[in-house]
Amino acid sequence: MKTSPAVNSFRILLCAVIMCAELFSLPAFAASKETASKYVETLGNSAIETLSNKKLDKATKSKKIEQLFRENVDISWIGKFVLGRFWRQATDDQKKRYLKEYETFLVRHYATRFTDYTSGSFTITNARDEGDDEFTVSMQIKSDEAGGDPILVDYRVRTDKNSFMVFDIIVEGVSMITTQRSEFSSVVTNKGMDYLITQLANKSDIVDTKPH
Repeated sequence: MKTSPAVNSFRILLCAVIMCAELFSLPAFAASKETASKYVETLGNSAIETLSNKKLDKATKSKKIEQLFRENVDISWIGKFVLGRFWRQATDDQKKRYLKEYETFLVRHYATRFTDYTSGSFTITNARDEGDDEFTVSMQIKSDEAGGDPILVDYRVRTDKNSFMVFDIIVEGVSMITTQRSEFSSVVTNKGMDYLITQLANKSDIVDTKPH
């Protein structure tokens, strides 16, 4: 017995509704110190793979590390946090210019540091659940260069949709966002917001023109 086109259309629509209901009823991303640790481990492996690739020149490695940084670090949130109360006091134009220059400064500054390591290895040493879907993953980085001491790095990460985002990097106990917040506060208090934006732009240029 044949069914009418109207019945077939209804069945198709019903199936679509059921599929959507099942999709939205799937369990949310399960954040834990284990998944946070795995995330940082995967991130580290991606960086090591790029840095140890002898077929890539330093400029190409730097661009790849920059892209990895942009995709996994919550730069906008960090930029606002390190500015503290001055973010609320800034004009819309200052906020726009600041975030633009800060992103360039932060990405290039850290990418350049990473590309100085031509090879090495790392070990995840610990992972802690800090509550509110925030985690600290500790890593020991060892360069293959003779005499190089291991570097201890803590990555602060939080959930973002179905993955994580890094919101602080603590190197040998020194927090990136805490240090920058103190430095930026001093600059803006003494020199003003526009001066800070100019300094960020100048430092970005300095990093960009360093000899390779």
